[in-house]
Amino acid sequence: MDAIQSFIHGFDAYVSYYILILVLVMVILTVAVIVLLYRQRELQHELDFFMQGPDGQDIETALRKALDDNTKVKVLVKKNIDEIQHLKGDLRSAYRKTGVVKFNAFPGMAGKVSSSIALLNNEDNGFIITTIHGQEGCYTYVKEIMNGKSVNPLMKEDEEALKIALGNQL
Repeated sequence: MDAIQSFIHGFDAYVSYYILILVLVMVILTVAVIVLLYRQRELQHELDFFMQGPDGQDIETALRKALDDNTKVKVLVKKNIDEIQHLKGDLRSAYRKTGVVKFNAFPGMAGKVSSSIALLNNEDNGFIITTIHGQEGCYTYVKEIMNGKSVNPLMKEDEEALKIALGNQL
């Protein structure tokens, strides 16, 4: 019997320690739960603020508006790209290369009042306008240029204007 009583008395000591340890664990867990609940409330508050958006609309409405605006921008960009391609096509046939030479056609005239002007597109097609001023009048000639070469004979001033235009590559 003494053995049983000493076992129970020793068992009571172990049970007391276990109960004390369990109480400490419960206190620690209770504090942890309170801290986690407080942090969860803070996060919920931040989430509610974020989802509400800056002007009171919810985030879904803001995202839908942003996607809608993005679609409109894509349509405008596509339209602008098409217009730019069209303008590039127009520029291929525009006269972009020029050459101007002023000269004195007749020795008795004052100053260089005659001129040759070459106008060419990207394919080196175009024309040369030559204006010759003399005492008896003014004469203008147009000479066609195909692939950088004249169909008609050129004066040296015309050739110089054509050379300048061919050198003005954009």
